[in-house]
Amino acid sequence: MIGEDKHRFVIIMDKDVLKKFRELAEKDHRSASNLAAKILTEYVEKNID
Repeated sequence: MIGEDKHRFVIIMDKDVLKKFRELAEKDHRSASNLAAKILTEYVEKNID
């Protein structure tokens, strides 16, 4: 179950990109969704005023 302070985010991407992204996540000992959340969080925190 997802907590009340969490939300799902759906994206559509090329299959080859997803395959490579999953490989990167595995190298970082993360799931693809966990890595995506980390990347998005860091991007927002870096770019928000």
